[in-house]
Amino acid sequence: MAYTIKSYIADPVEVGSADKYLSVALKTDGFTFTVFSGDRHLLHYCDVALDTKGSIATISSDIKALFAEKKIMTFGYKEAELIATTELSSWLPEHLYERGRERQYLSMVGNTKPGTTCFSDYNELLKSYIVFSADSTAVSAFKITFPGIRVRCQYSKFVVADFVQQSDPVMLINIRQGLCDIVASSGGQLQLSNTYECPSQGDVMYRALTIVKSLGIGNTALSLWLCGDIDKSVYDMFVKYFPQVKLYTGRPFTCQNEEFRNIHTYKDVLVF
Repeated sequence: MAYTIKSYIADPVEVGSADKYLSVALKTDGFTFTVFSGDRHLLHYCDVALDTKGSIATISSDIKALFAEKKIMTFGYKEAELIATTELSSWLPEHLYERGRERQYLSMVGNTKPGTTCFSDYNELLKSYIVFSADSTAVSAFKITFPGIRVRCQYSKFVVADFVQQSDPVMLINIRQGLCDIVASSGGQLQLSNTYECPSQGDVMYRALTIVKSLGIGNTALSLWLCGDIDKSVYDMFVKYFPQVKLYTGRPFTCQNEEFRNIHTYKDVLVF
């Protein structure tokens, strides 16, 4: 097998396929997936190391083998979504967006890398589309494995009402290898949604402090949420500069298996 299961947790609750949802998140070293019911009850969680640089056929075969090993269906979900991280994106109001022009829109803000495809994802809260690039091979493999899966951008999962509609200033930082995604809002309005190159932890901190200063937000008034590739040392570093630091683990959920409550105290968004 070309994949390695780093962690897997299941809940024995029986739920009909008509009420099951699947959320897959691509990572630099593989992917995570979560299966949950319509009432946000967690059923399966898995963190998988997988080489996504191979062929589409090989990757899709490995994914199918993994689901077969855990006796989880690859079809029949009420809704399935694939969250792809991106280094290049742009928000467009819905009245300016025309389907099929995604690459043209992205060319205005940067150059798409070889091996990437351009997608779009609608955000109901902003009434806007986010146009983004993502790895062609990995996305294609998941689309073959899960017919009809919706390809989404990480920003559509970070730009949510819980953050944007708060009157007090809020910043969410998603830290990943060599990069960080930052979403900031104040006064109930989105102020910033961007990706930055941050080779080190210190670069992430510098970027956060610079953005707070440029937006005219005081550190003490800001609620700072962290997620992604972080550990306790990163968390402790931010606490020194920001009094209100919290960990973002996705939307609220319920579970019978207590193991669900103990995984990913710091790392990754648990449920998208």
